[in-house]
Amino acid sequence: MRDTQAHALRKHPVRNAIIIVTVVLIVVMIAAALAGALYIRNLESSMSVGEDVRQSLQKSETGDTGSGTASEKSFYMMLVGTDARTSNENGRSDSLMLARVDPESHRLDIISIPRDMQVNIKGVDGVQKINAAYSYGGAALAVSTVSEFAGVPISHYAEVDFANMTGLVDHLGGITVIVPESFSGGNSGLSLKAGEQTLNGEQMLGFTRERYQVQGGDFSRAQAQQLVLLAIMQKIMAQPKMALPGLIQELASAVSTDMNVSSILQLTLKFYGQQPQVQSAICPSYAFDQDGVSYVGVEYNEWRDMMQRVDAGMGPRGTGSIPAAQSSNAGLGAAANAASPRDYAALKNQSLNSGDIIQ
Repeated sequence: MRDTQAHALRKHPVRNAIIIVTVVLIVVMIAAALAGALYIRNLESSMSVGEDVRQSLQKSETGDTGSGTASEKSFYMMLVGTDARTSNENGRSDSLMLARVDPESHRLDIISIPRDMQVNIKGVDGVQKINAAYSYGGAALAVSTVSEFAGVPISHYAEVDFANMTGLVDHLGGITVIVPESFSGGNSGLSLKAGEQTLNGEQMLGFTRERYQVQGGDFSRAQAQQLVLLAIMQKIMAQPKMALPGLIQELASAVSTDMNVSSILQLTLKFYGQQPQVQSAICPSYAFDQDGVSYVGVEYNEWRDMMQRVDAGMGPRGTGSIPAAQSSNAGLGAAANAASPRDYAALKNQSLNSGDIIQ
């Protein structure tokens, strides 16, 4: 019997070699697939947010599909910026941004909401600053609070640690931004000249921190953070497609999100090679003091107008008539949980406000 088997092997050496090579290739492919799956699982684990955050996100037929992937339709995403240097300011979010993403039209609008915005937070006594929602109830309460303030459903969430973004910026070879104004020293310890600059990771971090030596204070810092995020996005879009997985790995150390790796790649590819329409703005607002505490108040009429334009796909500074679907929607930009004065004309004209930033 053994002699017969040996003879068979000697009789068909080519066929046997093909079988062996095929088996080896299948084993290698399975091993690669398992390694890839493990790699993606580890990435998603490092970026993952809690189940409470996922449950707080709102899906709708007019936006996200609710499947965990970015649909063809527009959707709202909340971006929370933190800074490890200050231990996240005792748990309070350092910056809040609301993004409307429209993959079909290749449009992205980002609106910063000042962290000191005076609001009422569900389940918390007394007036609060909007970033306190993160402290009291984590990302889940922050999402619901911002959703109520803007009057829109928020489908996705991402938390960005600017201090950990330095490695990504250096990996990209720096980012190019137009610095709105020159500044030196201040709380960032950085000096920059106004105009187009290529920033490395350390410079990027200092730029996003500065609020003392700039004209608009915290409003200017919010603008700087918008500029940095948009510059990073543009630099990523300019990379070869093969580089995207490696860049996502770099992002994993600085970003926490409800989106999985596949969704992020799909969304990135929707914008890849396109000329996206991008607009950014700051919620129309002003600084004021109440009972010895510094707050920011919303300009109700201007905020409502801005959100209606954003929701209509016109951008926060869009011009022209607002479509009936948005102009008749009483919830858009209603700032239902805002606690600042309804009569604000005098207040905004006697203090620092969102109009003081250099565009």
